Amino acid sequence: MSRLAVWLCLLALLTGCAWPASSPPAVSPTAPVTVTPARRPTPTSTDVSGHRLVLWLPPQFAPEARLPGGAVLAEQLAEFEAAHPGWTVQVRLKTLAGPSGLLGSLLAAYDTAPAALPDLVALTADDLAAAAQADALVPLDGWARREVYTDSYPFAQAMSRVQGQWLGAPFAADARLLVYNTDLYPVAPMRWSEIVTGTLIFPGAEAAGLTVLNEYLALGGRLTDDAGRVTLEAGRLALALSAWQVNQRAGVLPLSTLDYAGPDETWQVFRERRATLAVTTAQWYLAEAGRVSTAGAALPPNSLGQPFTLADGWCWALVAKGDDYTPAAALLDWLTDPARLAPWTLAAQVLPTRAAALAGWEAAPAAPLAAAVAARAQLRPARPILEQLGPVLRQALDDVLRGRATPNAAAERAAQELEDLQE
Repeated sequence: MSRLAVWLCLLALLTGCAWPASSPPAVSPTAPVTVTPARRPTPTSTDVSGHRLVLWLPPQFAPEARLPGGAVLAEQLAEFEAAHPGWTVQVRLKTLAGPSGLLGSLLAAYDTAPAALPDLVALTADDLAAAAQADALVPLDGWARREVYTDSYPFAQAMSRVQGQWLGAPFAADARLLVYNTDLYPVAPMRWSEIVTGTLIFPGAEAAGLTVLNEYLALGGRLTDDAGRVTLEAGRLALALSAWQVNQRAGVLPLSTLDYAGPDETWQVFRERRATLAVTTAQWYLAEAGRVSTAGAALPPNSLGQPFTLADGWCWALVAKGDDYTPAAALLDWLTDPARLAPWTLAAQVLPTRAAALAGWEAAPAAPLAAAVAARAQLRPARPILEQLGPVLRQALDDVLRGRATPNAAAERAAQELEDLQE
């Protein structure tokens, strides 16, 4: 099969079953794989040869003053050019999905228009894997500094690897959170059973079923069997569903939670003070917490009371377009330097992926929250797994909260449906 056929298949899969992505509105920013890269020359300000470096970004990371982090990134790119006379960086924005998106454009250009390829591209973990499958990326061993990997948190390290190869340099993260009204809950609840007053909501209609999955994994549930097939343990899923049935019977979990399709919707309801607690994501809390004076945030509760959350994020990737990646690697090093990542992540209202970058958040109010995510986060399962799990998890939750099935019956049915899909 030709590379063109490969990327067409990949693109059809990704665009046909893509999970919706949303971003918070722009607001003013507030105050084991062994990686042993070889030594390579590092450009300095004495370099006079010209290089034009092309950087592809999603719209929310554009170096524009109107966006969170935009002015910081613009300044960092200008400083890079000043330190490398004759070098220029051109930023091109691509949508998150579709044929003209970051992945679609990359795969199309790889076979049909290599001159249009970028030098560096920002990719999600799922898109990084798809681009790697099409051989469109360069392994970072020998091109990126070792600490870019070793200083990254475990979930970010997992995000950067594809089939054992180090292909991405993590630079931004997001994670599931619980936001809560500090007037009613001065301390964040660690267990669902501790939510006894007010109104709790979460995105029960979310396509990927991530709230249910977060609880299932926090309880120790497995996602694959010994043969590598996607699976669910009915017993642990039943425990997860039982917790919310108790919340519903206690009058704190309304049936309307099944109407919310994403964390953007639950955040909006919380911001409007129509809910006391809501499961959302860090990007919404970091972007808009200043608008809700009584907003607190913590990792989502679970039945065990053990801190746990699912995270995902973004990586820089070197695009396969020649033999010498020294200029592109110099830009990669520049952008992943903790001295630059710290102010950029803080201004861009995203979570840092490296310990050294988080150290630069020391004075920020959100630093303890970011540290909690870093210590307890697990990388969100890959899109192909979510495509199988999402529908059955969502249906199981719907059946329990609408009284159509007990938690045990709903869990057994979900596990059986998933098993039938494997045959």
